[in-house]
Amino acid sequence: MTSANGYYIGTQEEAENYDNIVTQGEGYNGTTTRWAEPRQHPTQLDLYSIIKHTSYDDTMQWVEVLDETWDNQDTLN
Repeated sequence: MTSANGYYIGTQEEAENYDNIVTQGEGYNGTTTRWAEPRQHPTQLDLYSIIKHTSYDDTMQWVEVLDETWDNQDTLN
């Protein structure tokens, strides 16, 4: 998976907090109600990824591309 902005990887709480910061900062409402949905890793259940917004940095691990382990659809909940 690739994104022009890359991705942050962290805990569920960190990813949700990042989404809240971006959502509030951008003033999303109406048809767009949040920045992004954090995505749980299919086998490392304590890891979540979220797309990075170009205007908001965070201390979570940043990666340009999610590796192939994030695409393991057979083990998704």
